Amino acid sequence: MYKHFFKRIIDCALSIIGLIVSCIPMIIIAIAIKIDSKGPVFFKQRRLGKGTKPFTVFKFRTMCDHAYEMGGIATSASDSRITKVGGFLRRTSLDELPQMFNVLNGTMAIIGPRPILDWEWDEYKENKRFAKRYDVLPGFFCTIDLVNRAALREDQFEADAAYAENLSFWLDVKTFFGVIAPVLSGDHVYRDER
Repeated sequence: MYKHFFKRIIDCALSIIGLIVSCIPMIIIAIAIKIDSKGPVFFKQRRLGKGTKPFTVFKFRTMCDHAYEMGGIATSASDSRITKVGGFLRRTSLDELPQMFNVLNGTMAIIGPRPILDWEWDEYKENKRFAKRYDVLPGFFCTIDLVNRAALREDQFEADAAYAENLSFWLDVKTFFGVIAPVLSGDHVYRDER
């Protein structure tokens, strides 16, 4: 009942509250991004959602415009494509705030597996265990964030599969409040920090 009904209601309620509370900070962030570098405020990218169905994820832009085309995803804090404001947003996870719109449109949940790019899944798509991560909506936060925000793919996918199998209200509550400390610490954002 929670998985198929109440989780969605709670996700929408939290996202609406989150957007109301963070609307002023989000406006400030948007202005800071525009002052700091050329390009759009928001970064949009196709990711894999529930059932491996592609969807567009929204984030605040943290790198220079067209950065992905210049070299893929950032894996190091020293990546020259990351802007000054972007570095702060990544450390604090404030760049993720626009994903509340994804939660409202039903493509994401507050808690769930981190949405990844299609090519990141290519190596693992025959793995039935890891495929369980696509039985649920991707999340704003995921259980692996409790341990290591820059975990290796295998560790992340195993945690995602375990989450999908054991999804419950209490697991979501534990994850929601458990990620506060790791996010505030700003640790383990990049793999080279492990």
